[in-house]
Amino acid sequence: MRELKIADNMRELRIANGYSQKHISELIHIARQTYSLYETEKRIPDLRSVCELSKLYGISVDMLLYSDLSVKQIADSPTSEHFAIAPETSAIAINGTDARMLTNYKSLPSAVQKEIREFILFKKRLARNT
Repeated sequence: MRELKIADNMRELRIANGYSQKHISELIHIARQTYSLYETEKRIPDLRSVCELSKLYGISVDMLLYSDLSVKQIADSPTSEHFAIAPETSAIAINGTDARMLTNYKSLPSAVQKEIREFILFKKRLARNT
């Protein structure tokens, strides 16, 4: 039987998406303490919670249960192409360097993220005018 990685994946996905345990627990209708027990491997989530988490993050149940979804693992993998999944219907192909840049960006405070977005818009305007 394959090793369960759901606890680590729950933590990695929550942090990568900037969610608190409280926020996720409210979305899947469980107590925050219960969610904490899932992330620390003191309890295994029930099937309903697993399905809701899978739907929330847009990944398969199998991937949530067994894949190594750590940010470092994803960004540093030798795969030349990664995919950034946008809500509902879009997927954007990105390489490992871009995946690492995106995970670094997501780890910054929201005020710094806003500054970066404004800087990118500024650089795009400069490029159009040259």
